[in-house]
Amino acid sequence: MHLLLVDPKQRLSQDVESKLCARGHHVEVSPDYESALNSAKDQSFDAMLVSAPDESADSARGPFGDLVRHFDLSATTTIIMGGYAGCANLFEGHCVDYAAPDISLDELQGRLATIELYQHKVQSMETDLANMHRLFKQLNVQFAQVDQEMRLAGRLQSAFLPQHVENVGRAHFAAMYRPATFVSGDIYDIYRVDEDHIAFYVADAVGHGMAASLLTMFIKNAVTSKNVHDQGYTIYSPGQTLGMLNSKLVEQHLPNSQFVTAGFLLLNIRTLELQYARAGHPYPFHCSADGRLTELKSGGGLLGIFDEQDFDTQSVTLRPGEKVILYSDGVELGFAESKEREDEYCHYRSVLNDIAHLSADELVHSFAEALDAESGSLNPRDDVTLVVLEIANEGSGNSDKSAVVFGDNAASA
Repeated sequence: MHLLLVDPKQRLSQDVESKLCARGHHVEVSPDYESALNSAKDQSFDAMLVSAPDESADSARGPFGDLVRHFDLSATTTIIMGGYAGCANLFEGHCVDYAAPDISLDELQGRLATIELYQHKVQSMETDLANMHRLFKQLNVQFAQVDQEMRLAGRLQSAFLPQHVENVGRAHFAAMYRPATFVSGDIYDIYRVDEDHIAFYVADAVGHGMAASLLTMFIKNAVTSKNVHDQGYTIYSPGQTLGMLNSKLVEQHLPNSQFVTAGFLLLNIRTLELQYARAGHPYPFHCSADGRLTELKSGGGLLGIFDEQDFDTQSVTLRPGEKVILYSDGVELGFAESKEREDEYCHYRSVLNDIAHLSADELVHSFAEALDAESGSLNPRDDVTLVVLEIANEGSGNSDKSAVVFGDNAASA
């Protein structure tokens, strides 16, 4: 071991240096605390043997204290020998030890052997800690890259969604889209099929991470509403559209845990007949002109699990002032944070009941405000999507476009 011996008062036996050297130690002697501190700054030692001054505790702020603190900060053991009463309570460093000035050479050798044993372990731990620090820096860089990529993916995914919704005749739409993270497992679309028909849907891929978001892009590309042929075209019913989407998903041989729910609706803007079908998705709400909500029920299992499934198509004729609300199951979870509610999973229905009389745009904005007031809004459990169709009265004077309410994560992505 490389030892620094500091004994200004020469309390230690004169032959302690030679005896330590005889036992295999390399000993360097400093005559005072100042020179010892300079030596410690220029080179490294395995331990220091230092005799304490006779002065009071004020010496802790002098050269002696500076020397001991320097060794402690460098994680080098210091053995303080002798000194005034109470000196043993002067320093509380992890690497400071105390001994009597008349300590035997065997006992001193035992302490040095212990220091040497644990010093190797400490050095090994310091090496491991340095490696972990380098790994941590690398992980920080990688996490920053992943964060940037997720933000970009979120922006791209949002760009595939309708940025505003065209109102066609008396069919007025409004929508809310709020991903739980940068990317979403929800997707929706509203589009013209022909001059007389508008289709809209909400699909929800299980989860809300990158895998789910990639699946939503496949869904958008795979949804087919009509078949163009030589004689013209044929419009598919919502059940047929879901059936073809299901077949395309099954053909991809997705993992068993990867499935999709969806609700698909088709509106004839001339007759106001609404056809609808669902695949394991929450039932859409039919809102009467006076604000009463009823479910539009139809049968159909999950998409992407079994081939050749049948999806039941039902229909209802809408009247002016009525609305249809299509949503993902994140709406239910968004209002299920409070444990004080006995009907926590149905609370979203009471929220919709309270605002069902509003116009489509007002309903969506009011629903977003109610969702923001929930305790779990800052840490959402799932993606939230809401699409509202309203049959406006003749000459209602509403604008040609309705806004889409994007959530904070989508906007900040």
